[in-house]
Amino acid sequence: MFAMGEATKNSGILLGPALLALLGTICVFAQHQLMHASAFAAKRLRLSVHPDYAETAQYSFEVGPGAFPRWASTVRKAVYASLVCTQLGFCTVYFVFIASNMKQVLDQYIIPIDVHYYMAMLLVPILLGSCIRTLKHLVPISLISNLFMFTGVFITIYVCSRDGLPPLSERNLFVEPTRLPLFFGTALYCFEAIAMTMPLRNEMRRPNDFSRPLGVLNVGSVFVGLLLVVVGVIGYMKYGEDVKSIIPLNFDQADVLCQVIKTGICVAILLSYPIQAYVPFEIIWPSIERRFQPLKHPVAAELTFRFAIVLFTFLLAESIPRLGLFISLMGSVSSTMLALIFPPLMDWSWRWGDGLPVWRHLVNAFLLLVGMFGMGWGAYAAMAEIIIAFANGEVTAD
Repeated sequence: MFAMGEATKNSGILLGPALLALLGTICVFAQHQLMHASAFAAKRLRLSVHPDYAETAQYSFEVGPGAFPRWASTVRKAVYASLVCTQLGFCTVYFVFIASNMKQVLDQYIIPIDVHYYMAMLLVPILLGSCIRTLKHLVPISLISNLFMFTGVFITIYVCSRDGLPPLSERNLFVEPTRLPLFFGTALYCFEAIAMTMPLRNEMRRPNDFSRPLGVLNVGSVFVGLLLVVVGVIGYMKYGEDVKSIIPLNFDQADVLCQVIKTGICVAILLSYPIQAYVPFEIIWPSIERRFQPLKHPVAAELTFRFAIVLFTFLLAESIPRLGLFISLMGSVSSTMLALIFPPLMDWSWRWGDGLPVWRHLVNAFLLLVGMFGMGWGAYAAMAEIIIAFANGEVTAD
């Protein structure tokens, strides 16, 4: 959400919200495709709980036409790999986000130190948070995090607009097409949440309320989409071409209110790390546990594994030169595969035997083409900029 200022800079004030609305609609439609495929698999296999994303993908391909069944196992592994990459990408971004804001706040009161030292300081609390092994015990932490986050978002909107905004004529309504790939990756990375679709649905007391027309998914997505547009447009209107990869980095460092905002947001992000890391923990650890059974000390072994994952994201955060480009790269690759490529393929596969109307063929083809085009274009642009940043020694979080 805080990266949407830069995304709007790379799309324009008019074109950006329109593209975001289209992209959000596509993402939500794809999540409904996933839930329909999961319901079909649960009915055919007589399961009490709908299978997760990867299991649904495998079963959908197994009942598909032609070469689909031969790719079923590969697709399951590809979905798991994409889920892990996406969620670990979130965790990596968190290290850079918190460290960058901590540096701006604390540099006002202590001797300035390099941002990478602040990343190292985050290791202890994040390692402690990773010791929480059950989703149930993460619920109160998630609630506190959300309260901090939404408070920070609304105060950010206030800070950006309290002194007035420049006239619209000073900002781009549209941009040249060469800048759109970075918008695509960032916007998709901000909006795409298909990894949590089935876990959230299956944990609800009334799961059907998740997918109905005015249910949790549709209403929540509209709310989030509106926030993304407002934060992005106001951030770009305020700072223009100088808007940074995270809007709070543009704030006046001497403003006490801005420092309070940054601190609160940092706390929220810090508490969110265990939630985002939960998915890769649950995907990777069971396979490791099966491979090395029996384990003499299973709890200690799992905690060691969790610590290793945290250290991996820490090292990755230390090595990425520019956060905005990293967001675009991750969004253009793993998030695009999950949100726009796998769902239409699954929909084609499991529905093929019953016959598909022309409109569904066209929709699936459109989703697939948008996904492949956006993934290739956005990944190329982000990788090229990252290589340039390394070559120029631009190793800051900006």
